[in-house]
Amino acid sequence: MRRTVIALLLFAAPLFAGEWGSRGITRRFAVRGDLVFAADGRGVAVYDVSRTPIRRVAAAETDAESTDVALIGDRQLAVATRGGVERFAIAADGTLAREFTDSDEIASRIASNGADLAGITTTGITVWDAATRIASARFFLSPPPAAIAWHGRTLIAAVPGIGVYFYDGGDPIIIPEDAHDLAVTGDTLRVAAGAHGLVTFDLSGPSPRFTGRSGGSAVDFTAVAASATRAFAVELPDRIHVFDLRTDAPVETSTLTQPVQAIAAVGERLLVSGMDLDAFGVAGNSGVPLRVFDATDAASPSFAGEFRDLAGPVSGVATDGTLAWVADRPFFRVIDVSTTDAPREIASLRIDGMGDRVKVNGTRAIVYGRGDVELIDISDPYAPRLVSTYRSSGGPPSGAAFARDTIVEANGYSGFHVVDFDHFAEPTQIGGLKGHYSDAAADGDTAWIMYFGSALAAVDLSDPRNARIASTVTVGGLRTDVARPTERHGELLVVLSADGVHILSAANPLYPIQTAFVPVSASAITVDGDVAWIAGAGSVQTLDLITAAIRPAPMHAVAPMDLAASDGKVVIADRYSLRVYGPNTAPPPPAPRRRPTGRS
Repeated sequence: MRRTVIALLLFAAPLFAGEWGSRGITRRFAVRGDLVFAADGRGVAVYDVSRTPIRRVAAAETDAESTDVALIGDRQLAVATRGGVERFAIAADGTLAREFTDSDEIASRIASNGADLAGITTTGITVWDAATRIASARFFLSPPPAAIAWHGRTLIAAVPGIGVYFYDGGDPIIIPEDAHDLAVTGDTLRVAAGAHGLVTFDLSGPSPRFTGRSGGSAVDFTAVAASATRAFAVELPDRIHVFDLRTDAPVETSTLTQPVQAIAAVGERLLVSGMDLDAFGVAGNSGVPLRVFDATDAASPSFAGEFRDLAGPVSGVATDGTLAWVADRPFFRVIDVSTTDAPREIASLRIDGMGDRVKVNGTRAIVYGRGDVELIDISDPYAPRLVSTYRSSGGPPSGAAFARDTIVEANGYSGFHVVDFDHFAEPTQIGGLKGHYSDAAADGDTAWIMYFGSALAAVDLSDPRNARIASTVTVGGLRTDVARPTERHGELLVVLSADGVHILSAANPLYPIQTAFVPVSASAITVDGDVAWIAGAGSVQTLDLITAAIRPAPMHAVAPMDLAASDGKVVIADRYSLRVYGPNTAPPPPAPRRRPTGRS
């Protein structure tokens, strides 16, 4: 019966599909008056910044992950995605209507002058006629530029470490400069020139004319936004320099400390969005896709408003088919997925500094991925409780797994650890190995740990205080999952590597042997019975663990970071939301009635 359900799911249309927790992570801005268009990964969001509070007036999903936006006149928006350039019509109130997708060429960044649309591609720059969508020019650059902009019909490109290129029909004019980003306002070009500061060019004449350099000698500007009166230059990850442009040369007047990934300027206002970084430089969304500062007083910019959304990204998930346990930093969430098309959150637990991935064993869950392991009691799904945290003195990426009555953790900084969470006042390492590891899986007295991109080691835990490596298999794995025995196969290891999926027999768990390899590009994998589910940008596939046959599944994933499956129910941590597929399942038990606090 179970195999029948899975087979129906594989080949039927996706009739049962749901989504929870949709949010965006801003990449780039485009501005029309008081409307701000943000490429936010899931698509494009439109904000009205004319007053406080800031409102989101529209949102549209794209077929693939969005990376940039460009206005084509006042009534059309181009959105660069990892699957092509999509076009939307813009109504007067900012709402969007999809028009079409050009998927013949992929651009990471785009810019338009109204008549033309240019995009940065893997080989350089392609220019399309904005009306006919036919390529009208190609400029081959190696390395490709970091940014492009238009001044009338002149296309300008910034190539870090090389220069600023000006294309105007003939051979380009090239001005040597460490150019990282561009901002054109009227006849003025501002260039973020790395350690060489903010560079200004006058574009009013027949050729660009250098007019000055600002920013001092101890800067590293990698992004810039400018209006007629203000310029904002960025030092990653969180330093913004404010320049007053109402003098003969830009004058730096102040700085802001603010996480910054996307930036734009509207008059005296600064529009910004940024991702928080942990101590290892790993990014996490701040939950603020748009923040506005008023720089009317250039010497003392003030906070003017923000729009708040869910944080994230949705990075890790485990499921039993009824519930999904989700890593949505800084929250560990419990989602009822029993009704596939109506997933709902039933509990959340805030854990500052928590990891990115989740595993569940009975009434316990672990969250891991950044060097620590949080153990969570999930016996009451409506009230998960943090039991304790093991701090490995390590860092990301790290792996962890349940191994009989211990938990194992592996990372590239402090090695492999066998941890007892039950018999000491605090989680205590009782065994371990030196080495540099990135992932871990376990079953019974065996753990399988991945050396960084080179080999899979089988670890004997029969004496957990004296863990030893029994064997290694040369495979550059990224993720490892255990396929426990079924009627059709014995215990297997399924290893996702950069070039495909390796299937290994674990009949002798300390000496696994590779039995099949399937070349495929993916970022996440999980096992359910006789099937492995494989997710990559834009697609989900299934892999028969016996025949090694791979087939597309009727599911969609934009930017999958993790997935889990149980009895045909598939949940995908898709960065911008949790996606749920498969048949409806038994509901969770009803929430317990809790005694009210205070007087009766």
